[in-house]
Amino acid sequence: MRLLALICFHFAWTAVLAQQVTIDNLQRRLKTLPSDTNRIEILNWLSFKYLPSQPSRSKQYALEALSLSKALHFSKGEIVALNRLGENEFRESNYANAVEYVTQSLKLAELQHDTINIAMAYRVLGNTLTFGFKQYDKALQYQLRVLKIYQKKKDMRNIAAAYGNITWIYASTNQNLIEAHRLADLGAHIADSLGDKQLLSYNYNSKGLIFLQGGKSDSAIKYLDMSIHEAETINDKAVIAYDKSIEGNAYLRLHNPKKAIELFRMAGEESKKLNLREVLKESYRGLALGYNELRDFQLAFKNQALYTNLKDSLLNWETTQKALVTRLHFEEEKQEAKIVELELANRHVLNENILHTMLFAIVLVFMIAVIILIVLNSRQRAKRNVLLKDKNEEIAEQNKKLQEANDIKDKIFSIIGHDMRSPLVSLMGLLSMVMRNEVTDSEFKTFAPKLHHLVTGTNETLENLLQWANAQMGGWSQTRSTLVLHHHVSRCISLFAEAAKVKEISVTNHIDERDQVVADPNQLELIVRNLVHNAIKFSTSGGSISITSYRTGEFVELRVTDNGTGIPADYVENLFSRQNTKTSRGTQGERGTGLGLILCKEMVENNGGKIFVTSEEGKGSTFHVLLKAE
Repeated sequence: MRLLALICFHFAWTAVLAQQVTIDNLQRRLKTLPSDTNRIEILNWLSFKYLPSQPSRSKQYALEALSLSKALHFSKGEIVALNRLGENEFRESNYANAVEYVTQSLKLAELQHDTINIAMAYRVLGNTLTFGFKQYDKALQYQLRVLKIYQKKKDMRNIAAAYGNITWIYASTNQNLIEAHRLADLGAHIADSLGDKQLLSYNYNSKGLIFLQGGKSDSAIKYLDMSIHEAETINDKAVIAYDKSIEGNAYLRLHNPKKAIELFRMAGEESKKLNLREVLKESYRGLALGYNELRDFQLAFKNQALYTNLKDSLLNWETTQKALVTRLHFEEEKQEAKIVELELANRHVLNENILHTMLFAIVLVFMIAVIILIVLNSRQRAKRNVLLKDKNEEIAEQNKKLQEANDIKDKIFSIIGHDMRSPLVSLMGLLSMVMRNEVTDSEFKTFAPKLHHLVTGTNETLENLLQWANAQMGGWSQTRSTLVLHHHVSRCISLFAEAAKVKEISVTNHIDERDQVVADPNQLELIVRNLVHNAIKFSTSGGSISITSYRTGEFVELRVTDNGTGIPADYVENLFSRQNTKTSRGTQGERGTGLGLILCKEMVENNGGKIFVTSEEGKGSTFHVLLKAE
């Protein structure tokens, strides 16, 4: 039964390669064509079309195509014709002839680098090994090559066909049935999506056989009936015969011999017409079992005799075919010398005495012991290497962290020594003058705005420094909540009101009071403070700063725009980078540490947002901050 189903599959799947043209159209075209390459292609198509229903006519067309291809030196036509003849010989169980034809086709296809026909040859060779010689491992290798070629070509129809061939190998060995189900389902899905009735009937046939192998006869019958229905719509009589024969076995397992006998009779009658000897043999066997269960021993004996005679005939024929194929392979690969060597080696092995055997066993045991010691030593060495590698990685990670800590320390000391010390020295000098009464009240009032500006800048630098150092040491924490953006921006603007007044800069809050964001309040205000402070620092006297907001999908975009000095284009790219060591003075010489924008980027991203800048040198800049909207 298993072999029957496998043979069924091969013949059915060959139709997948056909174009949707009718035999009548092909024959009409053939009558008007001269002896050229077009005629060869039509002959090969007709050979393919007649293969399931009239194999003798199929063979005639293939032989004519082969003869004409050789006369015209048309390699492609010769390759296809040889494949067609191989399929015909295979169908009639002439496995040696099939291998000979397909091997010739494969050689020509390889010379032409014709991957499609290479795949066709692999498919026939794989099916021959599966159904003819039961060499399932080699057959699977061929079918996997076929699948690889069609996957590369993205040929979905033939990918589904390859899935089916692999499925049948799994089913024939009663192994990997879960994978077989998966491939059959994929093939059915592809067939359904392509609207291909033939391909769909073959996949349902696959599912039926797999369920039968798994002992689920009811499910097998369901899918086989579905396969028969699809095959009847396209008049594929061979597939119908195969399905009914397999379904007969399912009914035998369900102890319904009458239904099984009905199905085996129909399968046998159609098999005789199509010369499907393997199917006919299995039909006889099924009828014998069915009549035996009905206790009609006369008919059971008659069909058993027919089964035995046909089985013996096929067995003798199969044995002859195997011998012929073996001879073909040896002649092709020039293996005679190797056979002689193997025979001599076998005689030598048979003539060895007990002493040699014992010595060999002793040496073998010694070698095994040495190998075990080597393996154990290698494993111990591998474990030590792994431990050493882990330690090295740990040391490297510690060195990296130590270097980062040193870099942080150097950066902090650099800022304290240069960016904070200078304004503090200036502040101390001014206060000393005040204490020595070297500055009058009116002069002090003149210096007061600048003093306030100096203190504000120093405080902002200190705040950035503390936040940055804390972040480098992993000390950041946050508590996100829903914040009214207008309120927090107003608080930040008020901190720099005096600094803006000194430079006669207007800072305007145009934030929509309805806009709310989800963020940590302290980090949000640090972001806004740094952007506003930068805008003031790089704005000229009499300039203006505008702070606006826009709702963009799931984000609220905060924009801080000034009409100051702008940023050079080559500087914008690394503006937010930790590797950026450049700092610029403001329009009135204000110092900077370079930390403000780095902090802004880290805190924006820490709150699930984004930051970027658009700027034109000499015309001003706009910093864009996207924060999660409530």
